[in-house]
Amino acid sequence: MSQLQEDRRRIIKTLVLAGFGVHLIGCSSEPEKAPKENPAKKKSVETEKRVEEIEEQISSTNVVYLTKEDEQFDSLATYFNKHTQKSPAIIALVSNTEGVAEAIAYAKEQGLPVSVKSGGHSFEQFSSNNGGLVINLSLLNTVEWKDDNEVEIGPACLLKEMYDELLPKKRILPAGSCGTVGVGGLTLGGGYGFFARKYGLTCDNLLGVTFVDGNGKIHELSGNNELLWALRGGGNGNFGVATSFRFKTHPAPNHFSYTRLKAKQLDRERARTLLETWFENAHQLPEDCFSAFVLNGKSLTILITHFETASPKLKEMVDALTELCDSVTSKRNSDVAGALKNYYGIQHPIYFKNASAGYYSTFSDIEGCIDEVLEKVVSTPGLIYQVNTLGGAINKPEYTEKSSYPHRSYHYLSELQSYWNEGQDTKRDRYLTEFEAIQHLFYENGNRAQYRNYPSIGFKDWESAYFGENYERLQAIKQTYDSNNTFRYPQSVKLPE
Repeated sequence: MSQLQEDRRRIIKTLVLAGFGVHLIGCSSEPEKAPKENPAKKKSVETEKRVEEIEEQISSTNVVYLTKEDEQFDSLATYFNKHTQKSPAIIALVSNTEGVAEAIAYAKEQGLPVSVKSGGHSFEQFSSNNGGLVINLSLLNTVEWKDDNEVEIGPACLLKEMYDELLPKKRILPAGSCGTVGVGGLTLGGGYGFFARKYGLTCDNLLGVTFVDGNGKIHELSGNNELLWALRGGGNGNFGVATSFRFKTHPAPNHFSYTRLKAKQLDRERARTLLETWFENAHQLPEDCFSAFVLNGKSLTILITHFETASPKLKEMVDALTELCDSVTSKRNSDVAGALKNYYGIQHPIYFKNASAGYYSTFSDIEGCIDEVLEKVVSTPGLIYQVNTLGGAINKPEYTEKSSYPHRSYHYLSELQSYWNEGQDTKRDRYLTEFEAIQHLFYENGNRAQYRNYPSIGFKDWESAYFGENYERLQAIKQTYDSNNTFRYPQSVKLPE
């Protein structure tokens, strides 16, 4: 059995154990109903039989269509952010590139808008829709090694799966840290993490893409292709569907080490002093270092990671912050794979709001509003303001020319976060009110550039916020490759007027 078959079988088995059945639109007179939940009948033989039935359907048709008539449709339509759940009419579960082309053709015949799901982590759930068709790429999650340590990865391969494949072979691809994020969405929006300052964004390491455009045409992209330029930072469900990515990889480090500093019971003044000190030192960090300033209500965590020899600048930063914090811990991890797992995060659907809070070059970019922002955060337990380091290789001029990611000049990216449980409506409403107020403060202060992978439906002028001066060029590409605007959602690239 090939790796593709094994991965497909594993995913289908997961779906079967969830208890749902599928039917083929236009290929059967009646939908196949899912078996009723009966623990006594959940035997291995019966499960394998059901897997074989569904696998045969998928293998023979390229795509299986799931509708609300399927008993477990709702579970398939559930995404990582439970706060932004949507209800598509049809889910197209594809098994290959041809299946994607068929699904697009079907959607166009029916006049349905199309969204694309790889990992399902879109904060505003732009990878789903209400009443349209969702192309589900879950079966396209393989990793295949090529010559020269290049690797071909399916869009639905999760980051934890990717690291499990690359690290044992002593290779690394700069990507994010959340384990259940799909490679597809991460790459198409940019993709940054612990290794980006050394090796560039995920999209900067992208060599080629197999792509089905909104007109249903299949492309093999490489070199200086205009569409490939668009997919490096501007392609999340805007022009079609990427079914495979080819990346260059880099030697994996021998260790991945961290220093974590904490401070508690902060007021606005102390939080500001710590933030200014962090900014003063973070810009001096070597390219193998990453740092995050994470203010959660009155509690602060500062994380600094590195994977090469510790530098004097790193020590200077730790020493300066140690004087202001309540505790500090450091650890050298020789097990890189094990160390990264500490940052995989929550791996099941939750209620939350998370969005970009702007790019900065220096502390002076936010000096005009930061006191008000920090006051709101320290007075709202559970509201999180985070600033992450960029810079390094991300700023290389050659990457600017090859990608549509527009925010190369900045050295920091911030975000807002909040989390709550089902039924906590009062807490949710307070978080969302403060969220909107802080976004307004940054906007009025002139912090307009935002990260496309951290979207917010509340952003004003989102076209320029996400795509900068590249938006009109992206619109022209949209006109060429998705002339009927089949791929659309509230903040998708629009056709030119």
